[in-house]
Amino acid sequence: MEKHQYHIQSYCRIRGCAIQINGKPFFNLVPSVPIGDFLKSAYRHLNIDYPKFHKMDGLCKAIFIAVELMALESGPYQRDTALIFSNRSSSHLSDSRHATGIFDTINPVASPSTFVYTLPNIAMGEISIRHQLQSENVFFIFDSYLPEFLVPFTASMLEDGKAGSVLCGWTEITAETCDLLLYHVGISTGPLHNVEQLKRLYNEEDE
Repeated sequence: MEKHQYHIQSYCRIRGCAIQINGKPFFNLVPSVPIGDFLKSAYRHLNIDYPKFHKMDGLCKAIFIAVELMALESGPYQRDTALIFSNRSSSHLSDSRHATGIFDTINPVASPSTFVYTLPNIAMGEISIRHQLQSENVFFIFDSYLPEFLVPFTASMLEDGKAGSVLCGWTEITAETCDLLLYHVGISTGPLHNVEQLKRLYNEEDE
């Protein structure tokens, strides 16, 4: 049995070309805007100066924006804030760009700036550098968003004292769209961290 009840201290959802923080609109563009342009515009709307953002792949950019917004709501993050992310396609976008480059029949080239993002957990490194985290982290690959797994895994990490809080969720980014729900879990007040609540938050805009 869990020793504590854990709570969702803040959450961010990016669906298509719309961003919500704690259920409130933050930024949106018309759905026809390319996802890369949308993420760049959202970054500018944050009004921060972090030049490395422009070198990141789409997966990192989306996670960066979500984590940055949650930091404004429930941060700054403790150094032992763990990262538990998941998606379906891993780092497929960067993998595809890397493969296109090295198999080009006219001018084959392996771009270091692309190759570095051919693992999804690179996004965790980017976040850890930005927020000075020294924490446990893991990136799961699932067929779909799976709070039934993530909730007990997160609670176990907190109960075992491996983390003081956790950034957790789903981060599926393709060439066409974003489907992201990230949330900050800890012992502070907020919605209860359980499967039913996380399913509600994930599906909220479709209700």
